[in-house]
Amino acid sequence: MNNIDLAVKAGVSKASISDRTQHLAKLGLVKYTKYYGTKLTKKGLNAVIPLVQQHRLIETWLYEKLDIPLSDIYEKATKLSDHPDLLLIDRLNIYMDYPETCPHGNIIPINCTIPEFTKSSLLANQDISETTFKIINFTEDNYLFKVLNNIDIHLADQIKITNINGYDHSMVVLNLRNNLKQILPKNITKMIRIEKVTASTLEKSV
Repeated sequence: MNNIDLAVKAGVSKASISDRTQHLAKLGLVKYTKYYGTKLTKKGLNAVIPLVQQHRLIETWLYEKLDIPLSDIYEKATKLSDHPDLLLIDRLNIYMDYPETCPHGNIIPINCTIPEFTKSSLLANQDISETTFKIINFTEDNYLFKVLNNIDIHLADQIKITNINGYDHSMVVLNLRNNLKQILPKNITKMIRIEKVTASTLEKSV
């Protein structure tokens, strides 16, 4: 991830991100490559896994057990997940029978093997075709979840790409769940991950 995107995500200046990533690199938690950005090392990934696990467990608890709206659970879980608590993680897992994914479709670490996604699995990187895609997860981003709440795009929806604007790369998709066409800007399509729907899967859904 490049430093500009990190700065936007964290709500701080690029200079602050540069200082922080340099510090984390010295600790062996991240690796910075010029022009490409910052990537977690294995040591860094192991350090953040408990926090990610706790955050997604809390999201699942808020959504499934407390009936908190899907558009609100990311922000509320963030406020409750400043520091990982292994006892809390253990008790939430027992209470909810070790869920494998959060309500946004993202893997809960430890509970499930983490898949290796490629850039080709992003909606933004697809072309116009007759291919049917299934939405498998969303990037964890509070802005995205607020937008999705207003445009009626859900996890597991099956969609087709009917048009792509050559100027701003926005995308027109047909949602097979509600038979509606919707325009999705590039900043949204690059946060939606999809997979191709096979003929056998389509037959089962029918």
